[in-house]
Amino acid sequence: MPLYQAVSVVGSVLLLAAYAGLQTGKLNPSTSYIYQLFNLIGAACLTYSVIEPFNTGVFITEFCWSIFSIVGVVKLMRMRNANRAAEESNAPEEAVRTAG
Repeated sequence: MPLYQAVSVVGSVLLLAAYAGLQTGKLNPSTSYIYQLFNLIGAACLTYSVIEPFNTGVFITEFCWSIFSIVGVVKLMRMRNANRAAEESNAPEEAVRTAG
């Protein structure tokens, strides 16, 4: 099997796994890095696989899918960092309440 076909199979499996996880409630796009990374890696694999022979429609779709997935990963990272910062800023308050 040529490399581009193997890469496309991996991409398809990852995208379908993310979709199945979403539909079955096993993965939540708002909280799951796995969901976002499966979409990102799957779309990137399919983007690579359509370069030769070039398929404009699929390339545009998968390239945009990759970009949207990067946005999702960055959003999750920011949300988790904000939650962590909020927890750390509340920690001294909690210690005072329990000590008093």
